[in-house]
Amino acid sequence: MPEVKRAPFPYRFMLPVVLGTMMNPLNSTMLATALIPLCNSFQISIGSGAILVTSLYVTSTIAQPLMGRLADIFSAKTINLLGFGLVLIAALVGMFAPGFEWLVASRIILGLGTSASYPSSMALLNKKYAAQGQSVPGNVLGLVGISAQVSMILGPVLGGLLTQWLGWQGIFMINIPWVIVAVYLSQAIPNDPVKEKLSTRELLKRLDVPGILIFTLFLLSLLFLLIQHSFNWQMMITVAALFILMILWERRQENPFIDVRLLAANPSLLLVYIRALATSYILYTMLYGFPQWLEGVRHFNPAETGLFMLPDSIVAIAVGLLISRSQKLFEQNLLGVLFMLATCGGMFMLNADITVIMIVLITVIMGIAEGINLIANQALLNAETPLDQKGVSFGLYRTFAYLGAILSGSQLKVLFHTGITDQKFHILSYTALASSMVLLILLVPLWKRYQQRA
Repeated sequence: MPEVKRAPFPYRFMLPVVLGTMMNPLNSTMLATALIPLCNSFQISIGSGAILVTSLYVTSTIAQPLMGRLADIFSAKTINLLGFGLVLIAALVGMFAPGFEWLVASRIILGLGTSASYPSSMALLNKKYAAQGQSVPGNVLGLVGISAQVSMILGPVLGGLLTQWLGWQGIFMINIPWVIVAVYLSQAIPNDPVKEKLSTRELLKRLDVPGILIFTLFLLSLLFLLIQHSFNWQMMITVAALFILMILWERRQENPFIDVRLLAANPSLLLVYIRALATSYILYTMLYGFPQWLEGVRHFNPAETGLFMLPDSIVAIAVGLLISRSQKLFEQNLLGVLFMLATCGGMFMLNADITVIMIVLITVIMGIAEGINLIANQALLNAETPLDQKGVSFGLYRTFAYLGAILSGSQLKVLFHTGITDQKFHILSYTALASSMVLLILLVPLWKRYQQRA
């Protein structure tokens, strides 16, 4: 048989894509080390300053599928560049903010701008390879996923250095050269074919503005429900009503914002989103809860805790790059679930008397689970999504992942508000195990489908 030549890796195309997808997690995590100096500068409490964290988070949760939808309708490259422009505006507003309210506005604009990069980049990649009659290679998809992981590690370190050298303004200032470089490198991305010109009425219909508003209200009410200390029946009814309204509205639309008909006809795509939520919940439970356990139960200082978390990040990146070379989607997901179950087993083992070696081993297992699942879920979504809906589908994927993270943070807030104990951490282990069992059950339809294809 003649040897099949692998297409060369598109380095020039990927550079602006990677820089763009790094901006959202980078700006989310840089604030961690700059928050106290920033709050001191404006003479506000850390609790009041936390709105800078949640404003970007909530905006990103809503804006990711919106930006993806715009990338599907218009030019994906144009939306990508629009995101860079919004980030530049946010950076300037943040640097020269005359009051704290301006900083909040800056973070909201930053959430909008950084939300454009990931869904539009995935749309760009799929269109590029579809034009060549190919699917997106696993190592290319893997690089996009791993870049977010790298920026999460880089964020606190870079934020600390910038704050030390330039003050808290530095975490906004870094976006300016970052955007300039990314826009310059974006010249390597070819322009989309010129699309038909739409009238204002046709444009609004294609955008499905009422659908966007209903989806936004649904997400805001759901996020509000998740951050409550106690269960709120009235808010639950509101969430359920908006969810039903969204489904009824979108089913009637010719160009729906969230294509519920596609999800009904292709339940495997819906299962990918559920998988993303469950995976994100487990991983963020460990990423948020484990450091608090190290400091609250084992009494390690923040620097030592950071060192304990370092193997998790390094292993996740290495394993993600390795697993992305495989095209066997079922095997990827099976391996991811097995290591997720092993991570839950490690959580059960944590107690005040556990050895340091075992703690490090558990962080390594957690890193393997993180690296595999992030790549496996992204690859599975790419295989299940139609080409003309890549942008909104990947944006919605990020929304589900954010919801898992918010659900995890809400649970940690309720459990740990009176202190951290082994018993409370083991409660997290039970809920993480329940989510892992969901992932295990979701393997069954995936296995059946791939058996049929084989």
